[in-house]
Amino acid sequence: MTKHIFWIASYPKSGNTLVRSILCSLFFSDNGIFRFDLLKKIVVFEEFSRLAKCFNTRENNINPKSSKERNYLIFENMKEIQKKIHLGFSEDFAFFKTHFNGNFNGQNFLIDNYIRGIIYVYRDPRDICLSWARHNNMSNNDSLKFMLNESAFIKWIGHKNYKSYDKNIPVYISSWEKHVASWINLKVKCPYLLLSYEDLVYDKINTLDKIIKFFENNYNIKISNKDIKVKNIIKSTSFNVMQEMENKDGFNESVNEQFFAVGKKEQWKTQLEGSQIRLIENKFKNLMQKLNYKVLS
Repeated sequence: MTKHIFWIASYPKSGNTLVRSILCSLFFSDNGIFRFDLLKKIVVFEEFSRLAKCFNTRENNINPKSSKERNYLIFENMKEIQKKIHLGFSEDFAFFKTHFNGNFNGQNFLIDNYIRGIIYVYRDPRDICLSWARHNNMSNNDSLKFMLNESAFIKWIGHKNYKSYDKNIPVYISSWEKHVASWINLKVKCPYLLLSYEDLVYDKINTLDKIIKFFENNYNIKISNKDIKVKNIIKSTSFNVMQEMENKDGFNESVNEQFFAVGKKEQWKTQLEGSQIRLIENKFKNLMQKLNYKVLS
């Protein structure tokens, strides 16, 4: 086995795209200037084409009727799915975006011997509630229900040749608390970096320095044109610049509403109802305090 997967993970709408934008500009550009097409260098792991490489793609094989059978099919073959030969790259390792971490019938999603490293990014759940609602064009109450649901899931990304399958292949997210805890309490034998969305947006210089040192110290990676790249990354991955890029050219990860909509912290103070704030804080209080979020209730 080879340690060839570097996971970029988060709960949805927590800053995964911003981390990927920074990494792509750092490692896959000469000058650190971000462009949306660079995100092709860090793709979503949960894409149906990966399953198609490992299974006979007849519907009754890849997409059996029972949800239990579907999950067992995927999880019992997770080692096979994550083999380097099926992931489509020839370099020493590659970055992959994911939201999931867990197991099914004792079969783990993360294969320890395949992991080169992990970056996990978290965000205040009160702001996620608003962002997830906008992203899916749903009410704040429905967004909150999703965040509280320990059985919550999103879908594997379909493929143009396999659209009939994607609706039945779930990527389990669980509740915000279960999700975040599953990643920050990991016991893996690899370098691990924990970042907050708020630091990525409001303290980007120091956070970028932390990211660079993480790779320099753990992987002996030397960043070419580092000073120039840092300067350009700070500017080109600012929220306003990325929002302007989306307004001009569109963004293929947008679902219903604009992807780069607000990007500010503590929106919840004026946009969530008191009862919604109290429910989030009551349910997630211990973990929120562990992550240094102030709880009012």
